This record gives sequence, C-alpha cells and structure tokens, in this order.
Amino acid sequence: MTETTMATREQLREQRKQKQRQRTLRWFQGLWRSLALMGLAYGAFWVLDRPDWIIKSAAQITIEGNQVLPAERIRPLIPLTYPQPILTLKPQELEQAIEAQGAIAEALVSRRLVPPSLAIQVQERYPVARSQTPISSQGQSPLESGYLDAEGQWFPAAVYEPLSEYQPLPTLEVTGIRELQLPLWPELYQTLGRSPVKILSINWRDSNNLILNTELGSFHLGPDLTQLEAQLAAIAKLQQTLGTTIPAQDIQYIDLQNPDEPIIQSNKPIVPPVPKPETP
Repeated sequence: MTETTMATREQLREQRKQKQRQRTLRWFQGLWRSLALMGLAYGAFWVLDRPDWIIKSAAQITIEGNQVLPAERIRPLIPLTYPQPILTLKPQELEQAIEAQGAIAEALVSRRLVPPSLAIQVQERYPVARSQTPISSQGQSPLESGYLDAEGQWFPAAVYEPLSEYQPLPTLEVTGIRELQLPLWPELYQTLGRSPVKILSINWRDSNNLILNTELGSFHLGPDLTQLEAQLAAIAKLQQTLGTTIPAQDIQYIDLQNPDEPIIQSNKPIVPPVPKPETP
C-alpha cells in the first residue's frame, strides 16, 4: 500500500468524523432552539396570564384631551369586555372602533404595564348642521335624521342626541345634500361662517342652485361656488339698504347668481321710493 493511499484513507476518516461532529452540533442546536421556543411560549403564556397585567374594569382607562364630553361619557364608547389581558389588546383596531362610533374624531390608544392601564388621547367631533342622510348617487336611500361635522362626515342623530346635555346641537339645517357634494362641504361651511347675516338653513335639493335662507331673506346663489365670497359681500351691501327700499315681507327671494347685479323677486311690483322734496 502506498503512502498516497494511506493518506487518502486518513483524510476520508477525518472527513467522516467532521461530518459526524457537524450533525451532532446541528442536532444540539435544533434541540436548543426547540427548548428556547418552548421557553418563550411558556413565558408568553405566563405573562399573559398574570393577574397584574389585566384590564379588569373601565376604571383602568384614562381619557385625555377631551374638551366637552366627560370621561364617564366617553368610556362607554370603548368596545372592550372585561377582564382583558393588556398585551392582547390591539391599539390600532381599538382606535378604529372608537372613531367609527362618531362622537370621537380621532383616538390614540397607549398601553401601560405599570400600573396596568390604558391611556386614550381623544379629539372630539362636533356637529355643525342638522341633515338627513346624504343622497346616494345610486338612488334615493331611506332618509334618516343626523348631523354633519365641519369636515363633511355624517352620522345619525342617535350618535349626538344622547350627548346633547354636554354639547349644544346645531340649529343650522342642510337639506338635499348629496354624497358627491360632501367633499365640497368643508370649504363651503368655512366660507359661510363669514356670512354677514345669520344663516338659518341651506337648501341644496337643486344641485344647480344653492339656496341660503337667512334672517334677511332667501338668496339663490346658483351652482358656481367660486363666487361665494362675492355673493356674501353683495348680501352685506343689501343688508344696509334692503329694508328701506322694499319691505322684507314683500320679497320672495333674491337672485345672486351675478353678485354684481342682484335681482329681487317680489310678491308685489317694486315701486322706487319717492324722493322727498327739498325745503327752500
């Protein structure tokens, strides 16, 4: 047997031993991984099952950021059952569930382990106008009374009326608004907030003619909302002169589609006032 053959056999034996050591090492590594996973699973179960880290009642929930609604009126809006392990709570899902109920525009949920509690930062939603269900583009849906907020979100009356003792409900009424018009509402509402006269109701049944019913009378603005600022300025001018030229009860409505040339629709013929004779 040559020295080369003997060397090759020695190398093969060494390679077999090395592979055996690698298999043994991999086996122990797999065993340790399994034991570690079992330990983690047991630890997680132990943590979740600890009575110290459980929300047992709504008293462990702190409400922050509320301006109008007291905490005891906000806690019932939180869809939780008790007891509830704090680590199984999903803050994002809880936030979405709170916001979907309407009275809260935004919620931020934080978990605290010591002491076990929840902190919920809220931003309240304030209704600004009464309105029935916005008309769907698919056709007329059953009408339900509700409220619009300043951002164009609509919620049924059942959301806000139980809370009316804490926040006054608006008297402004909007009729005929469509779902397609809701994105226009925030800017429209903000602009109308600068009206020189009090607006009692907004009639949008005809999408080609926005009608404002005010304490001064009814104004037909037409479909072009880009003229709204100029139309409000025209109302301010009419406010100064209208009562002295035409009695308010004789005015049917005022057409402001062209704010530079208001057209007064009257129940009676308009007679210009007779100028007083000059005294010598």
